[in-house]
Order: sequence, then C-alpha cells, then structure tokens
Amino acid sequence: MREFRKYPNRRIYDLENSSYVNLEELAKVIRNGQNIQVKKADTEEDITQTILLQILTEIEKDDTSPLLTNLALEQLIRFAGNPYTRFASQFLEQNLKFLDSQKSFFNGETMKAPNFSPFTAFQDSMKYWTK
Repeated sequence: MREFRKYPNRRIYDLENSSYVNLEELAKVIRNGQNIQVKKADTEEDITQTILLQILTEIEKDDTSPLLTNLALEQLIRFAGNPYTRFASQFLEQNLKFLDSQKSFFNGETMKAPNFSPFTAFQDSMKYWTK
C-alpha cells in the first residue's frame, strides 16, 4: 500500500518518494497495480475514496467514451444509501476483478477479430458466474 498525505494547501505528498504528486501521477501509480491510501496531513483522516473519485472524475471528463455513463451514475446514486448498497458494492467489485483478470482477452487479438461480438464475449463471461 503506497501512502500519501494531503496538506491544507491541497497538495498531495508521496511518502515513498518524498515528493509532491498530482492526480495524474496518482492515477499512474494505480494503473501500475499499486493500491494507495491518502490521509489528511493534519487530522490523519482517510480521504482515499474522495481522491479516487477525483481521479475518476478527471479521467471521465476528458473521455469521449466514458466508463461511467449518465445512466450508470444515476443507478449508482440510486443504490447509494439503501439496503442494497453492500450487495451492489460487492457485486461491482467482483465484476471489476473479473474484468481485470480478463485484461489479456480484452487487450488482445480477440477484440480485433472481424467476427468479434461484444454480446458473445458477454455470454462467454457469464459462464464464469454460473460455474
């Protein structure tokens, strides 16, 4: 777990490298497979989730094909704070872990094949959940 501190001046400090970083550099750390933890420097309050949401917001605003569409965001808001929140969170985490385990499939030649169908790929992935 790579640790960072956020100071009142809004700067984020990397404890491992003894340097300040921006959100783009934090995203790079995450893309390289490391987990992060960000705490407020003055109170030690864990603000990791807030920082992760900021990173995602920055990525999504510049993307012409966002991961989180308006419909997906609306659905997440509907699930937040209701009795199904824990279930929905676990479901999303498991699906994202599965997609991560299938990176080679999604990044490989399969997606470039002329007869590739996202629907067929989805059906194939459903076999994973019905075992």
